[in-house]
Amino acid sequence: MEGKEHFDERQRQRLTYCIYLVGFLDLFGVSLLMPLVSHHARELGVSPTTVGMILSIYGTLQLISGPFVGRWSDVSGRRFVLLFCLFMTGVGYFLTSLATTVLFLVLSRIALGLFKHGMAVNKALFAEITPKEDRPRVFGQYNACCNTGFILGPLIGGYLSEVEGGFYTVATITSLLFVLNFVIVFFFVHPPMAKTLSRTESAKDFTMDEFSLTIKDFINSFRLIFDTCFDLFIVRFLMAFAIIIYRSNFSFMVQEEFDITPKTIGQLISYGSVVSTVVDMFAGRIVKFYSNETQLILHLSITQVLTLIGLTFAANLPMFVFFLTCLSVQNSVSRVCITDMSVKRSNQENTGALLGLSASLKSTARAMAPFIAGLSLEISNKGPGIIGISSGVIACVCIVTILKSSDSDTHKKED
Repeated sequence: MEGKEHFDERQRQRLTYCIYLVGFLDLFGVSLLMPLVSHHARELGVSPTTVGMILSIYGTLQLISGPFVGRWSDVSGRRFVLLFCLFMTGVGYFLTSLATTVLFLVLSRIALGLFKHGMAVNKALFAEITPKEDRPRVFGQYNACCNTGFILGPLIGGYLSEVEGGFYTVATITSLLFVLNFVIVFFFVHPPMAKTLSRTESAKDFTMDEFSLTIKDFINSFRLIFDTCFDLFIVRFLMAFAIIIYRSNFSFMVQEEFDITPKTIGQLISYGSVVSTVVDMFAGRIVKFYSNETQLILHLSITQVLTLIGLTFAANLPMFVFFLTCLSVQNSVSRVCITDMSVKRSNQENTGALLGLSASLKSTARAMAPFIAGLSLEISNKGPGIIGISSGVIACVCIVTILKSSDSDTHKKED
């Protein structure tokens, strides 16, 4: 690998485009199979409750493993950890292709929950190789590539699933896509030699620590991250929770409210993904347009609240589509903005752990939201939307009372 001082602009762009491709194939493969898993589990004869438990394995293990894999990439290097995660993800989907029993399906979810962290490692790699002023643009374009995969995946996966043995065919294709990603990273992704974590001076301690992560190392890293980014974590969780709890029962709520067919619901979901993809291409420019990112995230959180109010109480389908468009725009820009703010506050040695913790926060929201949404639906179809609105309002309050002061401190340190 070349040293960072010899890593010119042309090499950086080539590496960036390779990671864009890896991200596209990642989410394309995931979205091929994702809509089919719960239906396949039901075909294996398990109850709806058991299906929910099987699906929750992934989110729970992601929550636990995310920070550790992120920190591991800080220590052992992004490329090595990315290769390992891609290989193990391919193994997980290969197990899914063999899932003629519930046991194999559970084993596949365990493997994916532990090692499906390629997206977070990709972002950490971007943070290392991308100049500070270009990060919002790169993060936005990366999200756009991933969203494009998410648009195409369900359409193709749904078509292939109608063929005999379709689930196993789709699972095999997904596994092969991650093998392809492994090959791409192995041959074409060679980041510059990044600054490594400091080691102990003792030769004995050095060799003991060379391929291991100490408890002290983890605690010190996460303590530093929480000291600098705790308020952003709160805002990120609240805004993600507001979106996820609304979307967790999206199909049921829309069908009940507007009496539309599943085909129309699928078109709405695809439409939202298309809007997100287009906006992601320009999200970096929007973030750079604001001189104060704290002000931008405040505006985005207010927009989120207003949009969720519009979606929850929309009187007709055209009005609903309008607010769905607004939500897709808001969500795309806010993801880029919060990621960029977090990376700026942290340092290079802790970027992997930072993004791993961020992914775990989203996993926490994914684990909590479906259960809470289900309870609220027992009371009213508008329950998830109202809870999402409340979460967004709390996020606004947090930004006003916490982020402004901490952001001012950050600017003082930079000056």
